[in-house]
Amino acid sequence: MSDTLLQSTLRELRALLIRPRLWLVFALVTGLFSVTGPFGSYERLPFVSRLGYWLTMNTATWATALICISFVKAALIVRVPHQITRLFIGGAVSALPVGLAITVINTAVIKSPLNLDQLVANMLVALPIAIGFCLLSWLSLSSGEQAAEKQGSASRNQEPALPSTSAPDASRPAAANAAHGLPDRPALLDRLPADKRGPLIRLEVQDHYTLVVTTRGTELLLMRLGDAIAETGANTGQQIHRSHWVSDTGVRAVLREGGRNPRLTVQTTDGQALPVSRSQMPDVRARWADRISGA
Repeated sequence: MSDTLLQSTLRELRALLIRPRLWLVFALVTGLFSVTGPFGSYERLPFVSRLGYWLTMNTATWATALICISFVKAALIVRVPHQITRLFIGGAVSALPVGLAITVINTAVIKSPLNLDQLVANMLVALPIAIGFCLLSWLSLSSGEQAAEKQGSASRNQEPALPSTSAPDASRPAAANAAHGLPDRPALLDRLPADKRGPLIRLEVQDHYTLVVTTRGTELLLMRLGDAIAETGANTGQQIHRSHWVSDTGVRAVLREGGRNPRLTVQTTDGQALPVSRSQMPDVRARWADRISGA
């Protein structure tokens, strides 16, 4: 990746912070805890002090959890493909610093003991809360991404199909391709580092990133899949799934699985087996009919 881990973490953190649902839940939880006074805070603190206590506690613990989750998501985005898995890993990792924050605040405000037993107890309290927080984050992010992807798919369906042309040399700049009578190389390649600008194989959704796979490597770009497909050139491939696009040259074979509900799987030249959604099966069969095999 061309971005540093810090830059990726900051982008992940921003993606979480701009979700209104999170702030709504934060306000509701802080207000509810201030009124009801859980964990003995009702007996120990008057309302104004209790409001300040829970505002401080929630701000510190939520900020700690958000930073941990964003860091883990950025660090594992290539190694762990599923967003929900990375979120839960981040939540589990955040239990330690969140438990430490709870312990320090309780020691300062309500004079609870500062020792290992108290830290472990607070970590056990923090773990299910962090997991629930991750679930809320996943629901917020996934709903927004699905809406954006549907919008991108709808706009693509309205565009007329263009005829295929000779493939450009991906390693040449656009002017050089034009001089040799070839079409411009895909604009998407200009977003990649120079050493990864090879012929496109496939694109894949990775949270709010798009994973670009070429014959010379992979790169994560902060853009929607629909926008990335729009920069692949004229009719150079096919979107086979809500999360996958494959170039014509990136298809090794299309496997058909028999049975009452037959399915198609596209095997790509980089060794991946990608599912074909039912809505895309007719287009895949028509486009790559000569590469279909199986029952």
